[in-house]
Amino acid sequence: MDTLLGAVASSKAADLWVSSVSGPSSALPGSAFWATVTACNQGVRSARATVHLLLSVDVNLSATDLRVGTAETGLLHPNQCATLHVPVSGETVVPEGRWYVGAFIDPEDAVEELSESNNARAGLPMTFGVGPDFLLAQVEAPDSLLPSGAFLTEVTVCNTGTVSAPAHMDVSLFPEAAPSESGLRVGSASTAPLSEGQCEVLRIPSVAVALPEGTYSVTARVEPAQSVNELEEGNNLLFGNRVTVGTRPDFVISSVRGPASLEGTASLTATVCNHGTTKGSAQVEAFLSEDARLTAPDFQVGEAVRVALEPGQCAPVELQGPVSLPPGAYFVAAWVDRSEAVAELVEANNTRVGTHVTVGAGPDLVVTSVSALRSGESPLSLRATATVCNQGTAPSPVTTLAFALSPSASLAASAPLLARAEVPVLEAGVCASVSGVGRAKVADGTWYIGAWADRLNAVRELLETNNTRTGHRVGLGAGPDLVLTSVEGPSDALADSPLRGRVTVCNQGTQPTRRPTRVALYVSSDPFIQASDRLAGEAEVPLLSSGQCVTVAPPSAKGLPEGSWYLGALVDRGQDEEELIEDNNALTGRPLTVGAPERWVVSARM
Repeated sequence: MDTLLGAVASSKAADLWVSSVSGPSSALPGSAFWATVTACNQGVRSARATVHLLLSVDVNLSATDLRVGTAETGLLHPNQCATLHVPVSGETVVPEGRWYVGAFIDPEDAVEELSESNNARAGLPMTFGVGPDFLLAQVEAPDSLLPSGAFLTEVTVCNTGTVSAPAHMDVSLFPEAAPSESGLRVGSASTAPLSEGQCEVLRIPSVAVALPEGTYSVTARVEPAQSVNELEEGNNLLFGNRVTVGTRPDFVISSVRGPASLEGTASLTATVCNHGTTKGSAQVEAFLSEDARLTAPDFQVGEAVRVALEPGQCAPVELQGPVSLPPGAYFVAAWVDRSEAVAELVEANNTRVGTHVTVGAGPDLVVTSVSALRSGESPLSLRATATVCNQGTAPSPVTTLAFALSPSASLAASAPLLARAEVPVLEAGVCASVSGVGRAKVADGTWYIGAWADRLNAVRELLETNNTRTGHRVGLGAGPDLVLTSVEGPSDALADSPLRGRVTVCNQGTQPTRRPTRVALYVSSDPFIQASDRLAGEAEVPLLSSGQCVTVAPPSAKGLPEGSWYLGALVDRGQDEEELIEDNNALTGRPLTVGAPERWVVSARM
């Protein structure tokens, strides 16, 4: 009985957990760095908590692990997350070697929770030491090759270490029929010195010489001779895509499209490609299927169409025919060389299933977009706008659109109602913009704006399960909410020259900011901006009223090393301002090339 009462009591509690934790791939001993932790509350009561940043020798976090940083979550409402950027001082003594970055939320059990067993998470390892660390991020060769001939292999290599160094790579093909055999080396290349955090894309000339026909895996290995002392030596090999060697065509359907609805006649478009090594022709057929699996008994649309393609060529094929199926929802699909009349390199890749299409006479209402803005002086008053379309084959009568607020990205029937609006008569293929104003009657926190067309099913439609959509998030309550609306900068820059960028910061909350904060400009090797990325400049953001924006130009103190980067920004990195939404402070801008662009490299012939 005590257990039952405890479960009932705790059902009204918070439930804190760490969604993600990440840090830099490496750090110099005695250097400061940043880690990023996303802390969430999946319970039903708001709570504040402390987060400890830990370094562990394994993925099993414990109280004995090395604590290197602390952060406060601020007030987390139900279904709300906060992105915390945790600084680690250079005075923290960390022995050299490999450590896992982890986080523990509410380590002192100060918050009553639904579950106390989900408060810790370990992220990826990071290495402390002095040296480069080469990592292969991608390797890709053509899908098919002639037994003898030249081709290009695209390899992305990154230096995730703490010092710059050049890298050497070998490209090989491993036969899948005998994976224990050593690979056949087909190419090699070297880079100029790669700076810490820099990635480079290489298109490596490769040569096949009298390869036996069959299926292979392309691989790349960086520093195969281990001539460079790296922080990690076990991450230098990467397997890429499957490559088929032979002298035959290989037909695939890359896409199949149709109208949203049809009545009587279907007109579908299939894009057919020849991924093989020789020219060929094959018949293409279109189908309508009740499920997402294409089989021979499915309904065929019209007659087959023959297409001839050179190696590497793609072509759209129009397929038409009458449809005699019961009203309902079907998948469009296409099949090339269904009879297997053509000998291909691969015989198992000839079908593709596309999107839904409704068949019959009737309307079909969908919401294609929904958004909301604050309206009036009340912070809880919202003006919502949605676009409603009739993608059916007959006019839809007047009906109602319901705007609602949802705690998640899916809209349930129980979602609190915000406003209702009338949807006018819509001819087939016509859309209308519909707006409504309402007062949010929900608890403070983060909510998704959603819309539901014909919520009461007053209109008989071809498909009744596609009437909802959720849009962006809205922070409800009393407080500011800082967001970045644009990050501007050059697409290329000279190495070691100052970087000139501009960032627009807006307060989309309900109250002014309480203190000035700062916005930081970063360059990153990937499109995910974090405080551990390379800092390019900082600028102060003044006090902002609700709805006010400001554009600042963070000065760049020094230039950047050569390479391909992403430009991005982060506002309020230190969480100085308590905001309505704490996980929307970063924005990625355009790609940036510093110095020379991607290099073509020359390899010695095998």
